[in-house]
Amino acid sequence: MDEGEDIVADLFNRAMNLTFNGDEKRSAIRATRARVKKKEDRNRAKNSVGGFAIPFAYAQQQLARASEHLQIALALFPLGAEANQLMGLVFLQANDGHSATRSFDVVASQGLPVGFYAEMRGRKQDQAVKCELSGDRVRMIYLSSYDKKGNPAPPSKPAGEDGLGDMVMDPSAPRQQGFESLDLTLNEIKKVETYRGMLKLKLAQQDVYLSPIYLPSFTPIEGPQARRFANTYTRLFVRYPGLEDSKLGTEGMSGGEKFVMGYNIANASADIAMSGFGGIGAISSVQDIISITRTVRAAMVSLSVSFASWEKSVEDQQQLLAGKAFKSIPIQPANLAFVQEAK
Repeated sequence: MDEGEDIVADLFNRAMNLTFNGDEKRSAIRATRARVKKKEDRNRAKNSVGGFAIPFAYAQQQLARASEHLQIALALFPLGAEANQLMGLVFLQANDGHSATRSFDVVASQGLPVGFYAEMRGRKQDQAVKCELSGDRVRMIYLSSYDKKGNPAPPSKPAGEDGLGDMVMDPSAPRQQGFESLDLTLNEIKKVETYRGMLKLKLAQQDVYLSPIYLPSFTPIEGPQARRFANTYTRLFVRYPGLEDSKLGTEGMSGGEKFVMGYNIANASADIAMSGFGGIGAISSVQDIISITRTVRAAMVSLSVSFASWEKSVEDQQQLLAGKAFKSIPIQPANLAFVQEAK
């Protein structure tokens, strides 16, 4: 399990540009802000996407390696708090909220908070945090702060021994209490809601936005994909602190999105009908056909999208490792007589 922990910790240190944590080689890596898929959305997404870019192929490979180590640990100790904490984080990166919840339920049953990593933005603040959810409070442990250019600065107090706010916690061991953090009681949180690809926390004095750290692909910021992505984290606020008033985003296409899609298709179809396929009109018609294709494809993706790189859950792979728990035992001798006619 230690190897899995090292892999996951290194990925999150890179993703939040925590150059002051541990590895000296990490400070030599040129960090760039995490990007979105469409170039025209990049300026608009500067305050929506959390963390820094990691090559997607590398992140997927490392997460798969960590998953293999953790699956073995869970096969041996299925109720181990440490392994389930890490596996829950891996499942969140696979955008598999149901499997992450199963792992986090084991963690919460042992009196430990459930945590994930995000970039917190608000009034004059931009910080990497570990968000911890427990039955009576929400805690944002500060891991670093960023200036306008994205340069990190360490918190005034160390964020645990690993600099990640204790990514792995032992339920039987005492924990450091002197974190620099934002501690919120449940009464201080007016509402939690999905806001595009982020979470919006409405507090008494200000609104705080959480952009979850997402490693293996582009972070969605608009449309059904973005709302489904953020809903996974919003549900954690409902399940563990019990914030029942949290508002989930619409996971299908909204009425406005359906209208825009229909308008784009109708507009492109009208252009094809009016311009025909002769001369310059042919070029315009081809462009309109491409536009229609992209619009329909975007709609199909919005209805069914999967960010998971792992198709089998840990439960399935545990059964594969452990073999069959029970063997079928016949209750009577098998009849080997030849049957001439099937009834």
